[in-house]
Amino acid sequence: MKLIPTLAVALVGFTSFAAQADPVYLPVGAQANVALSTVNGGGWTQCYAATMSVFIGNSAENVLNVCQGDYLMMAGRATGSDTFLALAAALRADTIIDTGNTSNTHTANGAEWWYSDFWSWGFTALGDTVTNSECDVSSSPLSMCLHTINAAGGFRINNITGLNSSVAYEKVFFVANRGASVPEPASLALVGLALAGLAASRRPRRAASA
Repeated sequence: MKLIPTLAVALVGFTSFAAQADPVYLPVGAQANVALSTVNGGGWTQCYAATMSVFIGNSAENVLNVCQGDYLMMAGRATGSDTFLALAAALRADTIIDTGNTSNTHTANGAEWWYSDFWSWGFTALGDTVTNSECDVSSSPLSMCLHTINAAGGFRINNITGLNSSVAYEKVFFVANRGASVPEPASLALVGLALAGLAASRRPRRAASA
């Protein structure tokens, strides 16, 4: 019975030192011309898709309500295409840091992101500047911008702009979660010792000789 606390300590160590695995495909920075199969095979699940003409809702609620996960990916393509013209991914919380109704951005996983309620949401390549009015009208060759108001759709994918009413292009969102816990070797060893001790304690004891 005295070994039970030891086992408990070992199990605490087992969970405390567990490591988390990222998706197999987690691109750093804004990407161009990425195959759909790369995304689907890389641990991502599609959570939202609509043509650029469709509103994503005030504060992007139509996307954020259904796209729940550790990571979020925003991607744009010609409607129905198997190749994304632009995409970027980061921790979900980092993609929706409020940058205000400005042209400010913040860096997350190697791309510049911005988000603001009733304004716009998007990304551009690392080091690029944006000119938001409400969406980005800069000359950046690799970027994406969507309105976060009910009155407008998505404005741009790369240098293809003026897409607010377009059904020829679409935005697609994916989510991914950190993988299953992977125990560290030291934690496994500790659990093994505790289990071995528990097994030994349960063996019948032989009576001592007279």
